[in-house]
Amino acid sequence: MKIIRVARRRFAFFLLGFVGLGCLTSASMVALAEETASGAARFAQLDADTEQVLNEVAALGAEMAALEEARELSPKTQLLVLVSVDAIPFFQLDAIQLQIDEHTASFHQYTPRELAALQQGGSHRLFWDNVPAGRHQLTVSMMGRVPKDPDFQREIAMVTITGVGRRVVEVRISPGKSQPFPELALKEWK
Repeated sequence: MKIIRVARRRFAFFLLGFVGLGCLTSASMVALAEETASGAARFAQLDADTEQVLNEVAALGAEMAALEEARELSPKTQLLVLVSVDAIPFFQLDAIQLQIDEHTASFHQYTPRELAALQQGGSHRLFWDNVPAGRHQLTVSMMGRVPKDPDFQREIAMVTITGVGRRVVEVRISPGKSQPFPELALKEWK
């Protein structure tokens, strides 16, 4: 008899536990359904926010394109500076700096591939932009290496007038005629 009572009690606890588990499971299911519904609403809001941000980015891109077109280089105030280098024995060009009215406008350090292209007749666009109309001093500094001077430098300056049409200035580095060092020359193309 005692064994049957113990078995009945265990079965009753098991049944209560099973029913309680079922109640918890239904409560969990309701909570999960509510959380899923609120999660879906959050995702819908995130989608709407993302769509709004993408539309704003597209609008900003269109505005940037319009501003870029408006800023396009006016042929009246354009200044183009090109660099050309002749084959010069025992000289290696390292860098060129361009200053316009004592403000650095461009600086370029050359790689061996760029130097090879320049020595085969190519030219490098050092600067191309609008410059306010008027008189401007261009100063070009060349830095390189020769056998007895690893810090070889040359500088040359010229005055140009912008605002009357596109200006093209060539920086030419060529072998020196009266000296073993390279010469730096500026020429304005009309």
